[in-house]
Amino acid sequence: MPLVLWLLLIFDFSSQTYSQQSIIPFMREHIPEHRLQQIVPDVTIQYNHSVIHAKADPYRFVEFLFRKSAHLFMYFMLGLLAHLLLVPWIRSLALRVTGALVVVALFASLDEWNQSFTGGRTPTPLDVMVDISGAVIGQIVLFVIIMIYRRMKRPGRRAIYS
Repeated sequence: MPLVLWLLLIFDFSSQTYSQQSIIPFMREHIPEHRLQQIVPDVTIQYNHSVIHAKADPYRFVEFLFRKSAHLFMYFMLGLLAHLLLVPWIRSLALRVTGALVVVALFASLDEWNQSFTGGRTPTPLDVMVDISGAVIGQIVLFVIIMIYRRMKRPGRRAIYS
């Protein structure tokens, strides 16, 4: 059930227009542009067919970072939920990781396709790669947690701080 709810949440977000999701109006209202220009680094990002100059357009730069971070987080969680769903059926950790990443890649692709029908949104394969990256990070975190748990659970293990 948590996986289905998370998928529905992602689908809901991808069905919103750009203007419904934009944080630029909120930032313009609460953060003066000159103040934001002092904070952002002097970098230029080329993503898809856009070029974003942080100092020249700090609102757009911050929003870009926010949106890509949201992609990473949403698919980090989707990857974890997909992995946990596979636990009862797949014993091999490697196969569960692979299965979770396949689920994420398929849904990320469908998500981008859905955005092609949404106003002001630009579907791009690069976003699918960002989404998969979020899931890979999630799988790495989960792997580290599992390894730590297994190490702590080992019989005859001496306490570190005794």
